[in-house]
Amino acid sequence: MDIHPPSDQPATAEQLGAALAALGLYDGTGTTAEHAAEAARHGGEGPYRVRLANALLGAVQIEAMLAETVAAGEQDLAAAHHEQLATAGVADDPEKLVGFLRWQALRVSGPLRLIAQDPSTGPIPLAAAHAAEGLQRLLGVIGAGQVPSVEEVKNHVAEIEAARECLVTAIGNVDILLQMLGGMTALLGDD
Repeated sequence: MDIHPPSDQPATAEQLGAALAALGLYDGTGTTAEHAAEAARHGGEGPYRVRLANALLGAVQIEAMLAETVAAGEQDLAAAHHEQLATAGVADDPEKLVGFLRWQALRVSGPLRLIAQDPSTGPIPLAAAHAAEGLQRLLGVIGAGQVPSVEEVKNHVAEIEAARECLVTAIGNVDILLQMLGGMTALLGDD
């Protein structure tokens, strides 16, 4: 496979639309005029490109999930996952890799927080939301360097404490579930 990392220049709306069309997910004509009209409708070229890029990302993530069902084992999955990192241009740069992973963690924590706001969801989504936030905070600290100096760590004490609090809260929510399950098991055992 001869795939190279993207340039630092963002893809145009036309390029993103063409990629979506190649996957059969874009029904428009793909003309510059059409994209300009859509950009105007969505608040400008930047917000429109964000929407197109995220639509493409969602489509590609589903394709990756479906493709991974035929992986022969952990080595195949590791190689495939490395391909993602290499194409993103972060595989060989620990600082860029951590930034990329933090971005992914932020994308996970947002929807989890929304799910956790529903009172009927229970402690597990809440625990997952807190764990995801703790992870992205820790990745932010790691972004200061793989082995940060004592001075650098001092600059991130508040962030480390916030990450710890998130993880402690996640554990607390898991404990609530385990207590609920223990009580249910005791009730069911008494019958």
